Amino acid sequence: MSPGSSPARFLEKRSSRRRLTLLYDDMLERMPERGVKWRSLGCLFLAGGLLALLSLAFPLSPDAWIPGVVVLGGSAVAAGLAMLAAGPRIPDRLMSPSLAFGTVLVTLGVVTNRDSTSVYALFYVWVGFEAYFFLPRRHAVGHIALIAVAYAWALAAAGGPADDQEARWLLTMGTVVTAGLLAGALNDRAERLIERLADAARTDPLTELLNRRGFEERLQIELARAQRSGLPVSVIVGDIDHFKLVNDRHGHRAGDDTLKAFARIALQAKRLADDMGRIGGEEFALVLPDTDEHGALLLAERIRRVTRDVQSITVSFGVATFPKHERTPDGLLHKADQALYLAKQLGRDRSVIYSDEVASLEHPEERRPVEQTAAVLVLAETLDLRDSGTALHSTTVGRYCEQIASRLELGEERTERIRLAGLLHDLGKIGVADEILRKPGALNDHEWNEMRKHPELGARILTSANLHDLAGWVLAHHERPDGRGYPRGLSDEEITLEARILSVADAYEAMTSDRPYRKALPQDVALEELRKGADTQFDAQVVDAFLAVLGASALVDV
Repeated sequence: MSPGSSPARFLEKRSSRRRLTLLYDDMLERMPERGVKWRSLGCLFLAGGLLALLSLAFPLSPDAWIPGVVVLGGSAVAAGLAMLAAGPRIPDRLMSPSLAFGTVLVTLGVVTNRDSTSVYALFYVWVGFEAYFFLPRRHAVGHIALIAVAYAWALAAAGGPADDQEARWLLTMGTVVTAGLLAGALNDRAERLIERLADAARTDPLTELLNRRGFEERLQIELARAQRSGLPVSVIVGDIDHFKLVNDRHGHRAGDDTLKAFARIALQAKRLADDMGRIGGEEFALVLPDTDEHGALLLAERIRRVTRDVQSITVSFGVATFPKHERTPDGLLHKADQALYLAKQLGRDRSVIYSDEVASLEHPEERRPVEQTAAVLVLAETLDLRDSGTALHSTTVGRYCEQIASRLELGEERTERIRLAGLLHDLGKIGVADEILRKPGALNDHEWNEMRKHPELGARILTSANLHDLAGWVLAHHERPDGRGYPRGLSDEEITLEARILSVADAYEAMTSDRPYRKALPQDVALEELRKGADTQFDAQVVDAFLAVLGASALVDV
């Protein structure tokens, strides 16, 4: 996909492939399953009954009871027609009684013929075959035992020499058992074949990963489990960059080798509980149970770096999480696709977490400038070095900045830029060690000096992303009107209004949130701190606007 291609077309291609998969699944699901056993049994009853009736056209034993044969044959035909008509609507629990009924009909047929050599005994083979093929093994053995007892009684009722009866019983039952064992062996073989076919229908033959169908089934299962447990589930969608060039320059065999190599890298990086599938030509996906978007981003980045270092190819990833971003399987994959599209747009070889800014790419007439989206990307890519609490802090500061700017009537575009600066104001903390950020006590002089460097580092990062205006505001967001701030000791009008807004929003959010070294302050205490700091630590005009936003009744005493 070229960076300039339409996002709608990019996402439509994936939706089209998904629709084709669903059509294929529907076709498979419509194949008959439950009705097969009843149609089979119905055919046996019907065939047996018709053969019994047709036998009346030939000479029978002189002692044969013709009305009995007619009743038994008619009963078998009626039962067979009923089974064929009802089919899948018949409960499975009636299968054993139906086979027992068949055994009774065969036994009565032998008795009504009043001949120990009755060919009706051959129908026992049909019953045994059906029992072994469609019933659990222990139930099938029970039916064979029933046939053995029933046939012994029928032979005794028919009369004749005992030795002859024993031989006929032994030969007939031997045939029934042999036919049953053959049916059982065929059934076992068929089940193993079906299992292999089912696995093949869900497995990509090249990489031996799940294919799209298998992956979407796993995703549905994990989302259903997550709905019960309340834990998050994340999806990572990855696409090998410039894969077409690999095929064009080196051939399809090299392309296949590249796909298999990437699959091996990802399999080694993921957890055992994670599932991975190849859901398109060069598109892969992972479902991560009990994992939020930050954990998913860490895995995506690890796979991306190893792939680049080991295989000299790059991969782009999109991340979306249930229930934060979407609650349905298709919706979650779509959100991850949107994030993947942004990763491609911004130069490839990167990972992006879905956000509202990402969603705006589907509506070019409403979307923000690309450099703003790039800034959100920078924020997402640093989340692997920060805990989720810090990310929430930045989001909240961004919202406060937006509310203050709106209150000051700074205009829609300027307000949006200030909101974005709030999101990114702590970006420079990527360079501050975790032991300093999370230290439960007061910082020493060395640690404090390290912490004070984060505005300058954040400004440099934003400058490199061509966000020069935001860089200046982030650089100055710890400056104070009284000149005692850092890093440059600016005062009053030397500090831009945007930086002063950042300062108030940042301070209030920090005071009202739990930190490693203290609990959150009550809102009224935090508001009083803002009032006390007006004109010294904070800009009075900005404090006044923020108090109005929060619904405070008192104005700052200036």
